[in-house]
Amino acid sequence: MKIRRLSEIDLARIAPLEADEKRYRLRLLKAGRPPHTYNPFRASLGDILNLQPEMFESGGDYTPWSQISADIGKRANTDDERKFNLAVAEALYDFGVEQDVRSYRKLIAPWAVGYGQSVMYWWNLYTVIEKQPCFVFVDPRISNPLTRLARKFALSMMHERIRVPDPDFANARLLVAQFGKSGEGKRTIKMFEETELFGFDALNEMIDETYQIWIEVLEERAEEARKKSAGTTPLGF
Repeated sequence: MKIRRLSEIDLARIAPLEADEKRYRLRLLKAGRPPHTYNPFRASLGDILNLQPEMFESGGDYTPWSQISADIGKRANTDDERKFNLAVAEALYDFGVEQDVRSYRKLIAPWAVGYGQSVMYWWNLYTVIEKQPCFVFVDPRISNPLTRLARKFALSMMHERIRVPDPDFANARLLVAQFGKSGEGKRTIKMFEETELFGFDALNEMIDETYQIWIEVLEERAEEARKKSAGTTPLGF
């Protein structure tokens, strides 16, 4: 049986919960592809956060919003996907321009969670905000966004993968960006950070339990599908 990957946001929302609540939440996860993705936004992230060319120390000017908007429009598969991606991208872009941010490349390995899966609560860059290096994880969802407990999980994962192994970034700020609704399809941005975090062992235990239960849920679904295809009813005929 193929193990369907849990997204970073779904894993963060579910992993810190008690086992019974994990099972309940995992059973609610829908099969199939979502109606839209934020891949067009992610593909333009370097321009949105003013990624600097490695050959220059001071870098160049911000990419015009008109160019970013056009690029996202070309990558979107539907009009709805274009609108959702543009709303998030514009809110983050406006924040970046207001803060005069600059970003720089930094390769950070994914976190292998076992079962052939891995997660990344970061991009391969850091952003300087108010003269301090910051790593920002974007939660673009309107429905079922990260809760406070889920943000703590995501930020803990970032801490263990970014700060702990690299003394140069031991004091970097770790942020979760979330987006509320505004007028005319606009989104507002809010940054969150936590001081109390989960430890390394606790994170691995939460992830392992979540995936063990997830496999059981997937096996339940596979068994139900087999019964339906065989025409078997709950009474056995």
